[in-house]
Amino acid sequence: MDVFPAFFPLAGRRIGLAGDGEGLEARLRLLGGGPAELVRLAPGEAVSPGSWSGLVLGFIAHPDEAFAGRASEAARQAGVPVNVMDRPALCDFTVPALIDRGALVAAFGTGGASPLVAARLRAELEPRVPEGIGRLARFLDARKTELRTRWPDPGERRVVLSALLEGPVAAAVLEGRSDDEVQALLEQALMGSTRSPGRLFAIPPETPADLLSLRALRVLSSADVLVSEPGDGHDVAVLARREARRLSPAAAAPPIVSGLISEGRTIVLLVDPGPWRLAGLSAEVLPVAGNA
Repeated sequence: MDVFPAFFPLAGRRIGLAGDGEGLEARLRLLGGGPAELVRLAPGEAVSPGSWSGLVLGFIAHPDEAFAGRASEAARQAGVPVNVMDRPALCDFTVPALIDRGALVAAFGTGGASPLVAARLRAELEPRVPEGIGRLARFLDARKTELRTRWPDPGERRVVLSALLEGPVAAAVLEGRSDDEVQALLEQALMGSTRSPGRLFAIPPETPADLLSLRALRVLSSADVLVSEPGDGHDVAVLARREARRLSPAAAAPPIVSGLISEGRTIVLLVDPGPWRLAGLSAEVLPVAGNA
C-alpha cells in the first residue's frame, strides 16, 4: 500500500480554499454538498499562516506556482494539511476519485500517480452503487446502540447485521420506503431468530481475482472464515474481510465447519470442496464473472 486512505469527518469542521479559476470552482463543487463550512481565502490572506488557523483541511488551485507554494507553506505552518491542484510536490494529500452516497463514500486513489486510472475505475463502478446505500448506512448507525445492547458480542452482532443487509429491511431502505415502514420491518426482523443460518461457499482455487462475480465479492466481504492451504498466495484471499478468521483445511474439518454454520457464520472455501461434500456439507460454488 503506497498511500494510506483516511476519511475526515466534515460535520462542524471548516475547510479553507484559496486560488482562482476552474480548478477552484471544481473544488467548491466537490465540497459544496457536505456539512463543512467552506472558507474562501483572498490571495493576501492565503499566504498568511494566521488565515488558515482553525481549519481542518486546505485546498489551493492557482496557475501561479510561486503563489501556490507560498500559500501551501502558510497552511502547513498553521498545521493544516493541504492539497494543491496539479502540483503533487506541494501536496500533503491527494484528492481521490469519489463515489458520493452521503454517509457512504468510496474513494479510488493512486497517490497522484495516475488520477485518470482512478477516475476510470470510479466511472465503471459508480453505476453499481445504489443511490440509497448512504441512507441504509445512516439507518443502521442510528440503531447502533440498540443493536450493541441486544448483541454485545461483535461476532453475533455481525451475523445479525449481515442478515439485515440481505433481507427486506435493507431492500425497503434502498427502495426509499418511509421510515415508519422500515422501522416496522426492522422490529419484525429483530423479533425473529437472533441467529440466521450459516452458509458455506466455495470459490475454485485457481479463479483469478478479476473474474470474480459481484456476488462472489459480496460473499467475500461478509465472510467470517476463509479456508485455504497454508502459505497459499491465492489472490482472491486479499479481497475477503481482513477480520475473517483464516483456517487451513486440516483446521477446518467438517465437524468444525458444521459447528460454525450452526452459529450463523459464513465460510468460504478457497480449496476443493470435495472433502466437505463427502461429509454431508454442501458448499455453493460461486460463479465467475459473466455467469452470475
